[in-house]
Amino acid sequence: MVMSKFDKIDDFVPIKRFSGGQECDNIFSIQNERPLFSFDYISMNKSVFCFNSTSLGRKDYIDLLNGLKRISKYTYKEIEKENMFHFHSINWNDVNISQSDFNKCIGDNNIQLTAYQFKVFNKARVIGFIFQSVFYLVMFDRNHNAYHRDRPQKK
Repeated sequence: MVMSKFDKIDDFVPIKRFSGGQECDNIFSIQNERPLFSFDYISMNKSVFCFNSTSLGRKDYIDLLNGLKRISKYTYKEIEKENMFHFHSINWNDVNISQSDFNKCIGDNNIQLTAYQFKVFNKARVIGFIFQSVFYLVMFDRNHNAYHRDRPQKK
């Protein structure tokens, strides 16, 4: 009997979904896992860092999906080490987004999550958090405008 790729579907174990008050993954504890992506908390209020920004077009969405598909082939450790992904945690002092605005997308202003960003294509970055190896997409920085560019040089 020939097995199809769907024969193993009974072995699938659903991933526990994030809900407020839970602790997120430490990146080192999941470094050998490959990311899965969730759209549960994507920002959809048509502002510049939202997935439905008026400046986005069909090609942006196709490039986004192709980028997520490409990145899902790597482990978190590989993504972190590979410079082309620019994967790192976010320091809220370095960006034009407040932690409060990020938390509003999740629905909990008091939550303390470690936010991460990575490059999906061209200059475009996605911003989100990780829980149970799942990268929860929250914001889409199409033109890499979230980071301050005019920071004074240290003397």
